[in-house]
Order: sequence, then structure tokens, then C-alpha cells
Amino acid sequence: MYQAEPICDDIAATLPLEVHLVTFDSHYYTTHQGRKKLKLVQEDVQRLIGVQHANVIRLYAVKLTLPHSSGAPQLAVLMEQRPQLTLHDLLEDCETLREERASVRVLVGVHYICSI
Repeated sequence: MYQAEPICDDIAATLPLEVHLVTFDSHYYTTHQGRKKLKLVQEDVQRLIGVQHANVIRLYAVKLTLPHSSGAPQLAVLMEQRPQLTLHDLLEDCETLREERASVRVLVGVHYICSI
């Protein structure tokens, strides 16, 4: 993960951003089938860029790099900087809701948003 700042004339309008780089070192991802899977992942993340909600971290861009000869494929995702307090942190302090149950509900909610 890398910190990033957009180039903008108005300093007050800039958002703190993060770039996440995922390198796929497994030989599978250099095969035709593996590259096809990575392209599907890129398309899924591209769809998430359209999701805008006050309680969801915004994604701005995704880029999949598939080397032609040697090297591992990389996926880069540009997004808003994550808050310091996470859902996991909140659930650790909550006595009435177990983490496993909340995680399932969050995943179901994300699946619902993505299918709209």
C-alpha cells in the first residue's frame, strides 16, 4: 500500500488516497486461464468504482498489468484512504454482536450493492 495525493490547485479539495498493489506470483496467473481470471477481477473492481455511499470507501481507478514475457501480473487499485478505525475494531468492543455474524451481513450487503 502506498499513500498518494491528487494533483490539484485547491489544497482544501484534495483527498488523501491510497494505492494498493497486488502482485500475483503464482505460475497459474501467467497461464491463459489465470489471465482470464485476473481480467474478471479487474472488471469487478471497475464496477465497484461506480458505488458511491457515505459509508463505503470510494474506489477511483483500477489497472491490471499483464507482462508479455516474464514477470508477475500486478493489480493496482486507487482508493480513498481508509479510516483509522475499522469494522473489526468496532466489533472487538461490541459485546452483543459477534464478528462472524457481522462479517456475513457485510458480505451479503456488498453482494447486494454490486448486483444493482
